[in-house]
Amino acid sequence: MSQLIFHLFFLCIVVQVQASSPAAIQALVAPITKDTKNSLYTISLSNKQYLLDLSGELLWSPCSRTHPTVPCSSGECAAVSGPHRKCNGSGRKCTVSPTNPVTGKRDVGDLTVADIAANATDGMAPTAGVTVRGVVASCAPGSLLRSFPTATAGDAGLGRGGVSLPTQLYSKLSLKRQFAVCLPSTAGAPGVAFFGSGPYGMMPPTLFDVSSILDYTNLVKNPANPSAYIIQLMGIAVNGEAIRLPTGALDRGGGVTLDTAAPYTVLRRDVYRPFAAAFAKATARIPRMPSVSPFKLCFNGSALGVNRVGYVVAPLHLMTRGGGNWTIFGSNSLVKVTADTVCLAFVDGGSSARSAVAVGSFQMENNFLLFDEAKSRLGFTGTLYFIRTTCGNFNFSKK
Repeated sequence: MSQLIFHLFFLCIVVQVQASSPAAIQALVAPITKDTKNSLYTISLSNKQYLLDLSGELLWSPCSRTHPTVPCSSGECAAVSGPHRKCNGSGRKCTVSPTNPVTGKRDVGDLTVADIAANATDGMAPTAGVTVRGVVASCAPGSLLRSFPTATAGDAGLGRGGVSLPTQLYSKLSLKRQFAVCLPSTAGAPGVAFFGSGPYGMMPPTLFDVSSILDYTNLVKNPANPSAYIIQLMGIAVNGEAIRLPTGALDRGGGVTLDTAAPYTVLRRDVYRPFAAAFAKATARIPRMPSVSPFKLCFNGSALGVNRVGYVVAPLHLMTRGGGNWTIFGSNSLVKVTADTVCLAFVDGGSSARSAVAVGSFQMENNFLLFDEAKSRLGFTGTLYFIRTTCGNFNFSKK
């Protein structure tokens, strides 16, 4: 009898240990949806849509009246960097200033905590639902959601920093410190975001680990824009010919930022003008059309051929420092704006633009981007059309 009791007791211990030690999660996966009305993107978390904000400092959304608050004396409050955290003494609640990345407007909200539901993945398909508890977030007034896609619940800040969503997922789930985004070009099929290690499988024609074809360049930091992902360029070329730019132009402003809140790449005027002139020269034989705001250089679409990688025009090369060329073909350089007009999808940001180049979401579509924070580097593929796939080809059916 005593042996039976011992075995039952031992079995209970084993069951409790197994229940409290789930299988390790290597990565999370979430769908990305394009809002074609304003060319913004949302990521699905907890069955809600949050704006995909590549430079965002933290997760924020409107809160209920009974939301939990975080005291000023807490480590969570201390992890919020920058001048936008406010505390008025030990024990008082911590407040922060969440930002609308589209309008630049800030407001004040309580720091709070929330549970986030997502799916674990083996890199090829979702495998199981996961709830990540106690994610530090910010409350925000509903008015801060203006200019976001309809029914957006809040902002998913994926930027660099102590309380950004990726940083917290790495810590809470012991994930490898890297995440990837692949923006879709249509609303018809979702793109994909991964948090954690690969493989990162896309199909068809066959299941393919996209990380096997990445080129890399270093990520750098700018104290004036600490949450942004920034790379450095040695130059920009059109059709293989380097553009003559003012000395140091690409370094002024801290480097080249990646910004999913900008629908199209914005170039500071001293960079835009020689860039647009070089592209105009390379496309001199293509009939012009009147400009369509915000674009200045437009073409007769019927005079342009189309191949696997989009309109047949001179390729553009962002020559990264310490890495390969990020090559941009017609699918990411020209945008159709009317039935007969396509335009160079780059915008003159004026002389006061914050950075020399802010790479916008149109130029990222159907490009796989890996933000490897452990090694402080960006991995990029160029257009996936070359390998006959798109960002809309991840298998979201659960195993």
